[in-house]
Amino acid sequence: MDEVVKKVAGLGLPGVILVVTMAATGFTGAAAITAALAFLGGPAGMLGGIAVLGLTGLIADALTKVGLEDLLTAIYCQRRLSEPHGKLLEEIEKLSLFDGDIKERLQMTVTEGCGCAAATIVTNMDDITGSAIAILQAVPGMTPAHHRDFKSSHPIMRLRDGTAVRAWKNPVGVDHIFLGDPDCRMIYGGYVGWIHSEGLNQAMKQMRSNLT
Repeated sequence: MDEVVKKVAGLGLPGVILVVTMAATGFTGAAAITAALAFLGGPAGMLGGIAVLGLTGLIADALTKVGLEDLLTAIYCQRRLSEPHGKLLEEIEKLSLFDGDIKERLQMTVTEGCGCAAATIVTNMDDITGSAIAILQAVPGMTPAHHRDFKSSHPIMRLRDGTAVRAWKNPVGVDHIFLGDPDCRMIYGGYVGWIHSEGLNQAMKQMRSNLT
């Protein structure tokens, strides 16, 4: 897996196109390269080489084992280490081959490392995260938040088990708080009205003191 990720990441955007094309068409070998070149609109450097012809077999194997999104996540985890994040975000946004949800998750991979192997996870995740949820649910006025607002939040601290505490204030100034796992999936979400903001602030201080 590491070998194919590094090789595809080294190809940049043409490598990503090759992976997505293979997943969509089932093509391998020269047929996959031809289809990818057609999408790119012509020659694309290394995609025409013998080395890439052999790479298609590794890509096919990786797609069978982990699936398209996990493979793309690993590729962007590798690329974010050496390429400008702004360039990668623009690339992801422009690719019509991705649906909206995948775009958002890959963009979070680039900006925050979501889904990357470097994320910290320890064995007592349930205890720490469970304690955080209990603290938040005890805040007066806490109301469940909608999952769609999770992507608007940003990390403000990380618990000892790797869970990210994320915050967002909506356009009318209502404070939202979320817990997300290392793969940037929402675990918990809630919000409080203005009159209960201080209670949320106290809960945050308690979490920072006891759970980080």
